Amino acid sequence: MGTDTVVETVEVRGLRWATEKNVIEAVLSRRPGVVAVAANPVAQTATVTFDPDVASITDLRDWVRDCGYHCAGLSVPDHLCEPVPAGPHHADHADHADHRGGGTATAVVHERPSGPGGHAGHDHHGGDGDSMAAMAADMRNRFLVALVFALVITMYSHIGMDILGLHLPVPFGIRNDVWQLLLSLPVIFWSASIFFTGALAALRARTLDMMVLVAVGIGTGWAYSVAVTLTGGGDVFYEAATMLAAFVLLGHWFEMRARGGANDAIRTLLNLAPAMALVERDGATVEIPTGDVVVGDRLVIRPGAKIPVDGLVTDGESEVDESVVTGESLPVHKEPGSTIIGATINRNGVLHARATGVGADTALAQIVKLVQEAQNSKAPGQRLADRAAFWLVLVALVGGALTFAAWTLLGDVDTSEALL
Repeated sequence: MGTDTVVETVEVRGLRWATEKNVIEAVLSRRPGVVAVAANPVAQTATVTFDPDVASITDLRDWVRDCGYHCAGLSVPDHLCEPVPAGPHHADHADHADHRGGGTATAVVHERPSGPGGHAGHDHHGGDGDSMAAMAADMRNRFLVALVFALVITMYSHIGMDILGLHLPVPFGIRNDVWQLLLSLPVIFWSASIFFTGALAALRARTLDMMVLVAVGIGTGWAYSVAVTLTGGGDVFYEAATMLAAFVLLGHWFEMRARGGANDAIRTLLNLAPAMALVERDGATVEIPTGDVVVGDRLVIRPGAKIPVDGLVTDGESEVDESVVTGESLPVHKEPGSTIIGATINRNGVLHARATGVGADTALAQIVKLVQEAQNSKAPGQRLADRAAFWLVLVALVGGALTFAAWTLLGDVDTSEALL
């Protein structure tokens, strides 16, 4: 491994809960060339330290997708960098996407496939905010479905009959436990399906998180109840499994709403740069997407317009409002030879400039990168908590299994009481 490492922040869309970051960190940390990983479910990103001689941004993107999440490459605004579809026939468009030098692959690959994982459907092409809002809405819908069916199942369970005094007739003349089984199917196979897919992803990554614990709790109670129902009837726990799913989904829904609000600041930074730019090409002034601007392009910045990328003034004088980037309260005078910063505002005169920094090399992109790295960094106490969570889940699973075995083999109780 080389002595020089690179730190980049890549997007990881589809992180539904805080413990899912352990899956990304566990998988990526075992990949060749990766030195350290810090994922952030709030920002839907992961900061990766890696050796550019061994790994690249494309490798990181593919490894994230292997985990079942969506990744389009570096986490920078879509309109700052040209979408570079994968494939050799697009190679002629990729020559201006890498401006860092040193052989590091930093091209931003903004292709939009659905990805291999079950979470790819949450990529709505609208940035992290839209993705987070879509996932929060999905979690809300899952919770509401689980809650409705769990309440109905509870009314037909022993709790409803023995404690609440309800004796509701079972429709269609079927057995009570069969009716509860039918009512539980939407909860288990849709509302709670994310717990099982999350647990499977964690196990594939050779780690344990709270999704494993929740999946075992829901799955064990429901599977035992199904076995009892299919073998002739007995005590079942459909209400426990579905109510547990509803309560955990409620917690995840609240968590996602909070995460969406916490991500507003980074989204504001991402949206500072304009989507279009005026450039001189072939003797004419044309408007093109900011992502199409390359180093050396002659920019035309009219009064009141946002400066699309970093550049060097070649002609004209004006005052530029740089407060959104530098915090400078007074406009800064610009003349030939002055540097200009992307996302700042030209106040009065017309400026002609030569583009010197585009894409991930703009000052705005660097600020966003620093903010993301700061968000994703971990305090020593947080690293300790992450390790403790693994052992907590392991102890809970082993303790539950040993308790069940002891009650079953040594106690004078049946299987249903041992499960309790």
